[in-house]
Amino acid sequence: AGARPARSPSGRSAPSGAVRTTPGHALRYARDHAGRIVVRTRTVVDSPGDVGTEGRYNGGHDLLSDDDGETWRIGYVDDDPDGYINVNETTAAELPDGRVYFNTRNDATAPGTRADAYSYDGGTTLATPFRPQAGLVTPVVEGSLLHLCEPDVLLYSGPAAPGFRALMTVRASRDGGVTWQPVHTVDGLPAAYSDLVRIDQDTVGLLYETGDFSAYSTITFRRVPVEELV
Repeated sequence: AGARPARSPSGRSAPSGAVRTTPGHALRYARDHAGRIVVRTRTVVDSPGDVGTEGRYNGGHDLLSDDDGETWRIGYVDDDPDGYINVNETTAAELPDGRVYFNTRNDATAPGTRADAYSYDGGTTLATPFRPQAGLVTPVVEGSLLHLCEPDVLLYSGPAAPGFRALMTVRASRDGGVTWQPVHTVDGLPAAYSDLVRIDQDTVGLLYETGDFSAYSTITFRRVPVEELV
């Protein structure tokens, strides 16, 4: 209560349209900008009324707090939908060199269904705009990131069936998100949204939607040994 409205570093407000926080956990930096909290948001930009193609107007930004959530400001803003990459439901992880890696669901026409970008200043700006990340084969759906720190492995969870929300899989990157390999497949059942968490030195937790006949029947929590993911 009493938190100030979010503003960008330049003083401007978020893009017009509905602004929603994206699914999954927030991120608290441990290296550069230690203690900063970043929350990713999705912006449903006001569209000209072409019903059925609203996804091509999606945009996004992140919200940053350097005082434990007392006040917030807008970091990067991606509010220029072009029909090629329209960010939606972004996830983030801090890399060992201090960069922040962002990976997003893409609702537009770029190759694949994912896009990614990096920030060198703690999420205030993006080094370059989001680019296609076709190395992650997945349907159009939310995904989750987690960097293990020890060892230096970046994880991504999400369905791996290209045309359907099914086949929940954890993939790993050992080069900061440039390339990805599958390391753990849960099963072949329908599956949708997910979230990753480090439970302890030896275990990662995977929370995900699934079911025998629908991806939305249950929410399941699974413990996965780190040794199976690296």
